[in-house]
Amino acid sequence: MLQKIKPKKFKLGIVGGGPGSWIGHVHRISSRYDDKYEIVAGVFSRSVDKSRKFGQSIGLDKSRCYSNYKEMSEKEAKRKDGINVVAIMTPPSSHQIIAENFIKKNIHVISDKPFAGNLEQGKKLYKTIKNNKKIKYALTHNYSSYPMVREAKNLVEKGKIGKVEYINVEYIQDWTDGNKISKTNSKKVFKWKVDKKIVGVSAVLNEIGSHAYHLAIYITGLKGEKLIADVSKYSKDIKMDNNAQVFVNFNNGAKGIVWTCVTAKGGVYGLRIRVYGSKGSLEWVQNDPNYLKFNPSKGAVKFLERGYTKANFSKKFSRVKFGHPEGYLDAFANIYKEFAEYIKTNTKKRFYFPNEEEGLETAKFIDACKKSSLKKQWVKI
Repeated sequence: MLQKIKPKKFKLGIVGGGPGSWIGHVHRISSRYDDKYEIVAGVFSRSVDKSRKFGQSIGLDKSRCYSNYKEMSEKEAKRKDGINVVAIMTPPSSHQIIAENFIKKNIHVISDKPFAGNLEQGKKLYKTIKNNKKIKYALTHNYSSYPMVREAKNLVEKGKIGKVEYINVEYIQDWTDGNKISKTNSKKVFKWKVDKKIVGVSAVLNEIGSHAYHLAIYITGLKGEKLIADVSKYSKDIKMDNNAQVFVNFNNGAKGIVWTCVTAKGGVYGLRIRVYGSKGSLEWVQNDPNYLKFNPSKGAVKFLERGYTKANFSKKFSRVKFGHPEGYLDAFANIYKEFAEYIKTNTKKRFYFPNEEEGLETAKFIDACKKSSLKKQWVKI
């Protein structure tokens, strides 16, 4: 009887996402969806004991649960069975320095968003990635990996809505959980997000504004050229950016509006994008991700369902049959799956996951927003 040969998995190391981290849970599950990775090492806490305890709780060997990312990259690079890929899920300001450390060891990187804490870090990281031809990089702007978002991208590329003329995207949350926030309880509620040294140049823009702008440029294929922004802080005492209203002029002449807020009372992950072209429009809402509204300028409105008849392109990225819900974890898993295929391939096959190019664009957007809000005028992106 022939013995089945198990496909070789990438050895994955993790930095961050330890005890109590929901995004760490998301990354770990998503990496396992398609049997492309095996988690073998990690740094899960600044505390060595906590890191080891957590690592062992998810099945790792004690010796490969490290105290810091430098130790991990150094020791893993020397092992014959060391990691091939590292997944970074730490706060924004640390993304650049951690990624560069592993890139120098020729280890591929999957990083949570944003690309970096600020534009200066983003430019340095971009240069480091481009200078090392041995590594590949992926950025988990996971909303771009929903099947119907990719269907929307495909429809725009095929000219189904004509020339893009207007883009409206919003992403709202409520980090207060409906509670009244004061100077005394702000750190307890907002945690590290009130600290610029950790969250980076802007809490609202780095944490969710980057997603909103990325979704706009991802679906349309456009880039912003100029913008004017109003970025506000929660209060005089709590100097955390909590709201941003941005007008954007895109490189094809299209006009856009981006609104993002983290203190919108009752706001439950309200991510929505509308794209209007010369022949019609598209609308996608993350809370109802299996449907895409396609409204031709002439004719009936169409609700396209993931993986079904008129949404054939979405089938490439769907995991379950149409009629059954598919969502957040599946989208994350699509990035992990594609990245594994990308590392292995030497062909010019097109991949759809976000990379350093889009990462740098979002960093430029955020930097321009902060400058515009300060100067109260239009600035170039």
